[in-house]
Parts: sequence; C-alpha cells; structure tokens
Amino acid sequence: MLRVTPNLTLTYGLSYGWQTAPKEKLNRQTLVVDTSNNNQPFTGPGYIAAKQAAALQGQTYNPTLGFEPVKSAGRNVFNIDWGDVAPRASLAWTPSFDSGFMHRLTGNRKTVIRGGFGIVYDRINTVQSVIIPMLGVGFAQTISVGAPLCNASSTPGAGCNAAAGAGSPGAASFRVGVDGNLPVPIVPSVSIPVVPSTPFGELFSFQDDPNTKVGRSRAGDLTIQREIPGNMIVEIGWTGRWSDRLPQGLNFNSAPYFFVDQTSKQSFAQAYDAVATALAAGQTPTAQPFFENQLAGLIGSPCAGTSTAASATQFLANAAASTFTGGLVSSLFSVMDGRRTCLGLPTFQNRQLFDLHMRTYIGKSNYNGLIATLRKRTSHGLTFDATYTFSKTLDQNISNQNQAGIYSNSYFPNVDYGPSLFDRKHIFNFSYVYDLPLGKGHRFGGRSWSSRLLGGWYTSGIFSAFGGLPLFVTESSQVWGGGSIFGFAVGMIPTVDPSSFGNSVHGGVAGSNGIGTSGNPANKGTGLNLFANPAAAFGDFRNVQISKDGRTGRANPLRGLPFWNLDSSLGKKTALTERVSFRITADFFNLFNHVNFVDPTLSLTQKASFGVISTQLVPTSRDNTLADGSRWIQLGLRVEF
Repeated sequence: MLRVTPNLTLTYGLSYGWQTAPKEKLNRQTLVVDTSNNNQPFTGPGYIAAKQAAALQGQTYNPTLGFEPVKSAGRNVFNIDWGDVAPRASLAWTPSFDSGFMHRLTGNRKTVIRGGFGIVYDRINTVQSVIIPMLGVGFAQTISVGAPLCNASSTPGAGCNAAAGAGSPGAASFRVGVDGNLPVPIVPSVSIPVVPSTPFGELFSFQDDPNTKVGRSRAGDLTIQREIPGNMIVEIGWTGRWSDRLPQGLNFNSAPYFFVDQTSKQSFAQAYDAVATALAAGQTPTAQPFFENQLAGLIGSPCAGTSTAASATQFLANAAASTFTGGLVSSLFSVMDGRRTCLGLPTFQNRQLFDLHMRTYIGKSNYNGLIATLRKRTSHGLTFDATYTFSKTLDQNISNQNQAGIYSNSYFPNVDYGPSLFDRKHIFNFSYVYDLPLGKGHRFGGRSWSSRLLGGWYTSGIFSAFGGLPLFVTESSQVWGGGSIFGFAVGMIPTVDPSSFGNSVHGGVAGSNGIGTSGNPANKGTGLNLFANPAAAFGDFRNVQISKDGRTGRANPLRGLPFWNLDSSLGKKTALTERVSFRITADFFNLFNHVNFVDPTLSLTQKASFGVISTQLVPTSRDNTLADGSRWIQLGLRVEF
C-alpha cells in the first residue's frame, strides 16, 4: 500500500501460484492419443478444429484413438499451468474542496471514490482432476464390445454382414506404446450390419484435456460513496467480470452438421433443413444432392433393406422422420453411417466411441452490474441497509465444475451465448433492525414497573425481491449434433418479442391442442399457466435452422416469474439482574403469506405441461432451504447469563 497524498491511497499486489494434477498410485489414468502420429495426445480444440476443417472439404476425420497409460506417456493427465500471474491494484481518493461547486457536491472529506482491477484464478476441484480421469477408459470403466459379426468359420451366417468383413470386434486390440514395451489399448470400432445392435465399440469415455488451463477472471469496479444527513451513507458503483478459460466439455463425436458435399457444394445442414421444413408442412421432401451423393448406390442395394423409396432422401425421410422433425441430428448421422458402412464408405463419426467427453478450457462468461446502496448507521434505535442491483451475466450455457454437460455445439460454442441460467436483471434487498421507543430512556417511557414491561421491544426483518430467471422453449439436445447423453436442450427461436408474453400467472387455463392441457382444472389440474393461451404462445417459437441460424433462443429468452418475500421478527429483551436477562421472540417467515411459484416447463417434447404452473416455493430463514409457500411462525425463549 502506498499513500500518495493524505487523501489518495494506492494499493497494489501480485500473486502467483500453480495447481498440479493428482496422480493415481497405480498409474491407471490414461490419455487419449493419435495412434497414427506417434501416440501424440489429442487436445479438445485441436481435435474439433481438425474435424471441422476436414468436413468443410468434404472429408471425414476419424483417426484411430488410443488410450495410453500416463506411465507409458511419461506425464500426467494434464499439464501444469505455469502462467497464472495475478496482479491487482486499487485506488481510494477522498476529495477535499473547501468551497465552490465541488465542495457542495462532495462535501469536505465526506465522499470516497474507489476503483480497482485484478486478475483472479479458479481452483480446480476434484471433479475435474480426479473423477473425470477415473471415468475414462483404462481406469474404472470397462470396455464394452460387440459380438462377432460373422461365425467362427468366417462364413456368412445369421446376422452376419460379410461385406463389412468377417473379423470379430470382440476384443480390444493393442498397439505398442512409445517405449516399445507398454501397449496402448485401442477401443475397437464396430462394422455395422444393416440393422445395428451395437454400433459403437464403447458407449462413452471421460478425458481431461492435456493442455487444460486454470479458469481466469479479470475483475474491475468503480464506486462513489457519499455521507449524507441522517447518519446515512449512499454508494453507487459498477462492477464487472470477464472470465475465460472456463472448464466445459467437448464431444469428440459431435456430428459435423456443416459437412459439405464436394460435388453439389450443398452442406448437410442445408439438406437437413430442407427435409425438416417439408416434413413439418406435411409435404414429401424433394431429393437433396447431399443425401443422394453421400449415400450413392443405396437405392436398389441390400443396404436399403425392403425400402421402396425412390431416392436416398426419401429413404431417410421414411426411415427416420423423427430425426428431422425432432432436431435429432446426431441420431440421423448414426442412421447414415450405418448405410455408409454397408456401402463400404467411410463413416462421418468415429465408431470407436459413441461419446468422448473431454473436459477442456475454452468457456467464456462476463458480468456487469450497477449497484446502489443506502445504509443507515444506528441512530434513534434504527439501522437499515437497502441494496439494488441492475445487472446482466452472459455465458455459453456453461455451469460449474461439478456438472458433466457438454456444449450443444462443440464447433461453435457461441451459438448458445446468452443470459446465464442464474441471471436476474433486478435484485433488491432490504434489512432493518428497530428498537421501539418504549420504556425508560425512550420517547414513550414509564415508571420503573411499567418500563420493564414496555422496554426492550424490537423488530427486524429482511425483504427480498428478484426479477425472473431466463426461460427457454427447448427442443432436442442434438440440434447441433452435440450428443444425446450429456448435451443441453437447445433453445427454440422466438418469432415475436419474448417480452410481449409477460411473466405473470394466469388462472383458469385449460390449454388446447394438446398444449398446456395437464393444467386443465376440469381434470384436477392447477389451472395456472405462464400464458393465457399456451397453444398460441407455443406457435410463436420455431425450430433452430442449422443452416441459417447463428444463435439459439438463449440469445433472447423469456423471463420467468418474479419473486418477493418478507421475513420479520418481533422480540423483547428484559434484564432480570445485571448478569441475567431473557429474550422472547416471534419469527414470521413469509409474513404476508405470499405465494411464489416455480417456473414451469417449456419443452417441445413435453407439450401437455407447456407453461403449466404446479409448484410453489419460498426460501425461509429457518434452515435456508426451500419450503412450501405458506406462512411459518416460530416462537422462542432464550435465557442469557
């Protein structure tokens, strides 16, 4: 700390640290490596970038994945991030003006202006450093493999697809590790028969990105504090955080929905949207060049089974219509890969694993808030503190380190960039303590016998009011090909301004056309809905068009129901002797018995419950848990000595 002048102080500092990855004593942790490139470890961004570049050129990218033990690799599951230097600096200035406008504005040493900036780093918890490597191939996870495609004599038999090869994928193969001695296990891919039962060699694996960085936030703030009459202090300030390198999962097997057919130059996304639009309108889709070229030879071959479709496009529309109308892009790629394998073509997706979840370090978020505080120091028996925050926090639909989710779009995470799930624009909190002016020494005093009866009474309370959380009408988690196990549901696109829906509770809503009907009062439903006409509201959202939309509905969400609550207490403290006193209290939780409702479900796949409000809650001070919305009263007696 440096006192530059009597009324200007500079505080600065620098910290540095690093975090290491725990190492399991039997070295059962593994790295996912490229067996065709001297067992070089794959990184999340590197793998995804290579797969994207290949798809844009009409090529598949499915290198053979190996899982090398850390002992063989001579390293740990992720590198030490040595660059975590954290500088910070702040200023505090107390203006001193003896006269003039600035004197009237700031007072004489009654105003303080503070500002600061610093860099802080996250703490890697055991979910990322211990549990994720434990769930990877080679540690606690058992490799699941498919049954032989052909019989032991290598001749075609029941369930055998001779064209796919007569070898059995029934055991993991091994390749020699970098030291020439320790083997690197290879999860086998599966040659897919016409009707696959086990299309992948392994369901999923968890891995840490070997180049993992520690999450970082750049934080800044600027506040002005002013003392005003009445023993009060008012403070207005801004605070901001810009965070990057945040942990989030990528899926190595994210479907390359932007894959470009080099003959027609049509992308999968364009062909998919065209078929999805036609099916949604009840029309027969026209042949799309992408599907015709990428499944060339399908029609009329045994790979089409008994289908009578005239084109590959019609074959897919008949066999997998729900993948188009339900946004199931990953599932459609699996359907296509089954036929491509039968046709002797390379698959779009790696058939070794269904999902490979790699925890990587590319997440981003930011927060900006305007904060106003009015604080009264104790005088005349009253103390209070009132704070209002107007803020916005944005991210890529990421959460904390404990969640195992993956980006809905591993190639372009910013498609989900929008208000955080915990974002509240408006937050107001007010707390107070008031000693009632009764008894000896107060305005309304009394004689000694009445002073003991009247004196010592006080009341206190906490009032909280919050704006609604972001709400999204959602469709499948596979819209961008992100995966069906750990993916987040994707927000549909609003066709009207979401603020026009309001965020209030409507009563007596029965629903219609199968939308919002679970709340129908005639069927013992609550009759409560976020929308007066849930079917009409549902029609104001459309599916994401992956060939045109650069963002999902998270960019412009609805707002959930607001919240307010008042907890209050009335008590009395009476002295019996100099050392002994007793206190009686009556605590009122949700004093006004106000109902706060839980936000409803808004999912394409759960139409009957769309917008239906069925649960109420109120945070209570009794145990800091969520209880039902009724008023609670708690009586207490305490002896102090």
